[in-house]
Amino acid sequence: MYRSCVLLNVLKSISILLLPLVFLSLTLSLCCATSSRTELNESLVFATEQLQAFKVFDDEQPAGQVSARSFICVPLFRIFSLELRHNIRLAADEYIAVSGDHASLGHWQLEKAVPMKEQDKARTKWYLRLWVCASQRFYYRYLIYSKNGQGKRILRTWEGQKIARMMQTYEIYRSPGLDIFGEAYPRSVGGGFHLERGWLQHEYVIELKFVWQEHMIISGLGSKAKLRLLLTPLNVIDDSRIEVSRYAYNHSEFRPLSQLGVKYSQGSIVIFRISQPLNIYNAFRLSIYQTGSSSKQSLGEVYIFPEQIRGSRGTLQLPIFASLQTRAIGQLSLPYLVVLPMPKVEAGNLRESFHHYWPDNWPTMDVGYRGVGASYYQASTTHTENTIESFLAVMRVRGDMVQLDVQLTKDYVPIVWHGFGFYTAAKDQQIRDRFDLRYVLIRELTYAELKASRVFILKRWSLQEYSHLNLRDASQSQRIFPKLSEVYETLPKSLGLLVEIKWPQLMASGLLESTQSLNKNVYVDRILQTTIRYGCGRPLIFASFDADICTMIRLKQQVFPVILMSIGRSHIWDPYMDLRAQSYQQAVNFAHSADILGTALHVENFAQKQQLVSVALDLKQVLFLWGNDLQNEHLLEQFRALDVSGLIYDQMDRVGPASWKRSSFFRAPQLLELFGAQCVASGNSSSIPGAKPPKPTIWPKLR
Repeated sequence: MYRSCVLLNVLKSISILLLPLVFLSLTLSLCCATSSRTELNESLVFATEQLQAFKVFDDEQPAGQVSARSFICVPLFRIFSLELRHNIRLAADEYIAVSGDHASLGHWQLEKAVPMKEQDKARTKWYLRLWVCASQRFYYRYLIYSKNGQGKRILRTWEGQKIARMMQTYEIYRSPGLDIFGEAYPRSVGGGFHLERGWLQHEYVIELKFVWQEHMIISGLGSKAKLRLLLTPLNVIDDSRIEVSRYAYNHSEFRPLSQLGVKYSQGSIVIFRISQPLNIYNAFRLSIYQTGSSSKQSLGEVYIFPEQIRGSRGTLQLPIFASLQTRAIGQLSLPYLVVLPMPKVEAGNLRESFHHYWPDNWPTMDVGYRGVGASYYQASTTHTENTIESFLAVMRVRGDMVQLDVQLTKDYVPIVWHGFGFYTAAKDQQIRDRFDLRYVLIRELTYAELKASRVFILKRWSLQEYSHLNLRDASQSQRIFPKLSEVYETLPKSLGLLVEIKWPQLMASGLLESTQSLNKNVYVDRILQTTIRYGCGRPLIFASFDADICTMIRLKQQVFPVILMSIGRSHIWDPYMDLRAQSYQQAVNFAHSADILGTALHVENFAQKQQLVSVALDLKQVLFLWGNDLQNEHLLEQFRALDVSGLIYDQMDRVGPASWKRSSFFRAPQLLELFGAQCVASGNSSSIPGAKPPKPTIWPKLR
């Protein structure tokens, strides 16, 4: 009996071992009978949509690599359900899509984003059913786009939270829920409701700017008259998008122009923004109405033709005609700005935006002015300003950031220098006094000519030569006129940069600070391209006293933030003609209108009432302060207590934070990894330097 039981158990074991062999032989015979083993086997289990998800996953794998997808790639059927709230309404030519870091969602590329489908007639509810084969969590965002005449997608608005929406692979078992456009992670840092305007790719922008105290003279009309302005395209095919911004605190954002136009009076700020497809040039009519008039006819009309708008900037001198007549009744002076897409802008993607990234819980930054301080007119500074040596000295005294000035040479090489020019003389010329020198502008010299020039600085009672520092050797950290690319490559990425872009301004007196003949679009493009190639992956903010340059940087890319520098109301300097730079309030309104990070104001604007800093901070804007008065430790502490974003000051080696700060803020490795995402978002890199690769989802063992 015992032997029979043993024999029976042995036979059972043999049968169990033979079953897989039998199954394997059947499988092999079936494989021989068909030419596509994988497709036949999978079609018995998976539907067509799932097989397509497998194919997308396989296409991502390196050639010849076995993916073992049966274990790490699970077909995830995802239902994206979205609703529009917060008074967001789509235009007739606007649609919604979803983009993400997965191949099925287009790898953050706008042209590959997956369109969603309308769910109701009001176009407020949208959905998408999609099979995604994922081995690890993936991220995604929603966006609004339209199409131009060539079929190219135009990015209008997209979700700009610091952390994109996330989907874990195990969430296949969960209800998809409802997403609200613009809302994500409301309780997390960098989350909440946040939308970003798209950057320029297949269209360009024209801004018609009422930013001076006086723009028009109309016969019989007083200076205090209240008007309405209405801009109308005259093209047969309406392919223009017109928005308008009228400055008012917390209400300065661009909005679609209504049929009634926009209110205007002398001294107010109104900007028309026209978006058009590339290579399309339209004419416009500006109708001027008088508020309170019983007549429905316009007071006057101005016609703007495409051939009148030349280059990147200028001022139109236009006659104002009486309504339905050819008789001129006045004159309009109207400055304009043309913003073109940056070359190779298609390399950018929707991974994330840094336009508004500056968390409220960050401390007040200590920013060295041109290094450890301006040196050409201050004998107490030990290092020459705007040199790599002076920038590195900021780190030694535990400064967080450094402010530097950048401008372009005649051959469009970005170099670091504060003034618009310098005094020079022939190589062998003997210099006795200032009258032996001539003043030359940076824009008049190529980089080679600049490095071969003698350099003199004219001080109050003396003349000093700096030609011995105008070196060609890039290893000499004390040399003047360093290239911007050299600065990026030499300085450690833990040192934040505030890059001020120089451009001469028109003064309220009608005089220019200097002259500039370089194309403004190319000027900004070269600086941005140099920064994307050499300077990404570090805390970096662009800044300029020129409001138009801030607008251009904002519209051309999504990687680097920008702030407006302003004198505001000052008894030291003459005011600018541009009203946006004449007061602290208008600077804050501009930052809101242009959708930029914030402002940098002269400390004199807060001398009487320091609590005014809340005007900007309450709108979630950053606020930097600068000026010679900040060379005072007591005043620095007062503004730190008010939580301003940063303090830009001289003589950091004397009054800086070295005595009480253990380390500069941006030395934290987590922050360097965070800013490394700039390189990916700009298309300069496919991965974040130093970041750990994401781990695949670990699935439980099957019983």
